[in-house]
Amino acid sequence: MKKELINHLKSITGVSFVSVTYVNQQNEKHQTVFNVGVDYQNAKEKDIEYLSNLDVTTLSSDLDIELLEIARVELLNSFINPSKTRSEGINSAYTHIGKGLKIHNESGTLFVYGMKISKRVIQEGDKKEDTRRPLTVAKDEIRRLLKSTQYRQFEIGRAFQFKIKGDTIIFE
Repeated sequence: MKKELINHLKSITGVSFVSVTYVNQQNEKHQTVFNVGVDYQNAKEKDIEYLSNLDVTTLSSDLDIELLEIARVELLNSFINPSKTRSEGINSAYTHIGKGLKIHNESGTLFVYGMKISKRVIQEGDKKEDTRRPLTVAKDEIRRLLKSTQYRQFEIGRAFQFKIKGDTIIFE
């Protein structure tokens, strides 16, 4: 089945929709539709432009405007000047073997990735207490509005099924 999925993903030439039924680390079962082949760098550039022009007073939020502005500025700075060590670590950890398909170099785990379009929860997972600091909550609220933060990756071993180009690949 993995080979069939890999062949389907390798046949993608442009942008394609993929649907995955998946169980994440919190034991939440969900169906997510994502776009394979969307350029992450373009999304990041659009996010920089969006954050540069964002007026946080227009956001419908219960959070303090000053906190949201600090969060906006910190996010913008992190997009403009990303951590070189972190970026190199992420880039060297995976080998890309096709559009939306990469393998972890150390573990050999296959991942499918792309930009999330929609998510439907089938079964609720384990909920943890929210221990985030207020600034992190503010950043997360702004991140929901961005494109590059919608990229998701799915470990093939945790998936039940994939739908690609009208074909359904079921993992037993």
